[in-house]
Amino acid sequence: MTDSNIFNGFKIPKAEKEIIQKEAAIAEKSGRLTSGQLSIVYRNRWFHLLVPKELGGEEMALPQFARLMESLAAIDGSFAWNVNLGAGANMFAGFMDQNTAHDIFAGEQTCVAGSGAISGTAKRKNGGFVINGHWKYASGSAHANYFSLNAELLDSKVNDFASFLVPATDVEVLDTWNVFGMKATSSCDFKVNNVWVPDGYSFDLQKPSSTVDSALYRFPFMLLAEINMLVMANGLAIHFYELIIDLAKEKRLVQKNKKEGIKLFEHSTFKEALRETEPLFLEKRKAAFNLLDRIWKEVESKNAISELLSSEFSKSIAETAKASRQLVDALYPFAGMKVIFEDNEISRVYRDFKVASQHALLSPTVRI
Repeated sequence: MTDSNIFNGFKIPKAEKEIIQKEAAIAEKSGRLTSGQLSIVYRNRWFHLLVPKELGGEEMALPQFARLMESLAAIDGSFAWNVNLGAGANMFAGFMDQNTAHDIFAGEQTCVAGSGAISGTAKRKNGGFVINGHWKYASGSAHANYFSLNAELLDSKVNDFASFLVPATDVEVLDTWNVFGMKATSSCDFKVNNVWVPDGYSFDLQKPSSTVDSALYRFPFMLLAEINMLVMANGLAIHFYELIIDLAKEKRLVQKNKKEGIKLFEHSTFKEALRETEPLFLEKRKAAFNLLDRIWKEVESKNAISELLSSEFSKSIAETAKASRQLVDALYPFAGMKVIFEDNEISRVYRDFKVASQHALLSPTVRI
């Protein structure tokens, strides 16, 4: 377990990987992705990985997308999170009026940031909606040109809600992302005040798409959200593991009455920590991906996902997240003083892992 490519088969070009990693510290200090990092995203059209093919997107199969995101997270957490959430929000193109979606997503730099919370209102007016509200944690707000949100429909007799896109020029981004990890995700709060958007900017994620008939837009949205969060924790755990392994192979421990101590990698306590956590993480991670592959095939065949299979998948997500925490926490003490300095890569990866793994969908109280 010394090369993240062993896990997922995605090999990011060396030159691009070096830019992402080299500029990660700069991105952290500025609280947003660098222009160099964003150039890589735009060049690879990674924000368009889940956009329908008919709109010029990749429409990538979800199992493949999840493995790619894990690979990116093993390079840098904030970078991967921005790509993951940006591509995930751009997927809404498959649920919208396709003429409107074509106009919005034609540009390679189009990126949607947003929130899944229902913390605003929408009132019908002149062939569209007037929207008001305040939403939290819009990852990628620093480079987004559209924001997605859920709002209660004031004219609905059943107190229903809908999802909307709002141009970034009509959104007030609030500087609220003051955190100790995942700093470059710019996951800020945002407000919308009496902004009108046309009908074509609304869409419904509560059921399969009515505009694009393919597996990606039939896949249960909550299961998609769960795996997308898990691969962030997985990738960061792999990155932290690899940094500790490299450190352990170089670091020598001082031993009494000996001129030269043994390497940390050879110490029995370090080996024991690996034995207790590494196999479990690999086992749980493999099981989660196997279930994802299984569910994807069911969706491709247009079969309904049983409640039992859905529950088994969600439980697997929680168990894998727990195993990733155990792996990182078991190895953390061996990092020594390096981990306490914020400008050290080990520190950044550890802090990023701790923040990413706090997502509600990975909470140990959810399904374990």
